[in-house]
Amino acid sequence: MNDAIEDPLKDEIAISRLLKDWGLWRDTGKWVRLLSAYAPDASMKTTWFDGSAKDFVEASERLAGKGALVQHFIGPSTIEVCKLRAIAETRVILLVRDAINDVPVDVTCYGRFVDRLVKQQGLWFIQTRIPIYEKDCIAPVQPGAVPHFDTDVLAAYPMGYRHLAYLQARAGATIVTDIPEHNSDAQRALYASASQWLFEATEGNQT
Repeated sequence: MNDAIEDPLKDEIAISRLLKDWGLWRDTGKWVRLLSAYAPDASMKTTWFDGSAKDFVEASERLAGKGALVQHFIGPSTIEVCKLRAIAETRVILLVRDAINDVPVDVTCYGRFVDRLVKQQGLWFIQTRIPIYEKDCIAPVQPGAVPHFDTDVLAAYPMGYRHLAYLQARAGATIVTDIPEHNSDAQRALYASASQWLFEATEGNQT
């Protein structure tokens, strides 16, 4: 198949399906398929991980084996395609259940995934994924139950994923604190870098 033949609508459909499949593969433990969503040298960043996509998939499998209950609701995407590169920004809602001092709680975190994607041998793959978390909240599963927080620890985490980070840190995760926040300079820099990377495709640089 000739990757250079452009069909923007077909490419957007393929990318949209890949991004939706990612969520279900991640949440249902289809680890081989999840890894197949990434380019061989892909990287992944989230609240508890910053490294290669391969290591992310392996770490996710280990956490699932310990009983972690996580769901990703994947919303609509905006997609820009240029030759063998694409940028996608996708709405996501992250749902996590755990407990604080034996009080079961649900955390809901709202944000977007910003993905760089590459087309290789006729297929699209995620090259890099960086999230932007906008806000989150926490609620007891049982009405009336009151989880007790260390407010100083809670306040130390970034606003957009504060409750999620608190829950994950209690479970032993090392929290990534430099994820771009909504409407921040870091978000603007992320957008500018992604646009530049996509623009390079028009100059014939496909590496």
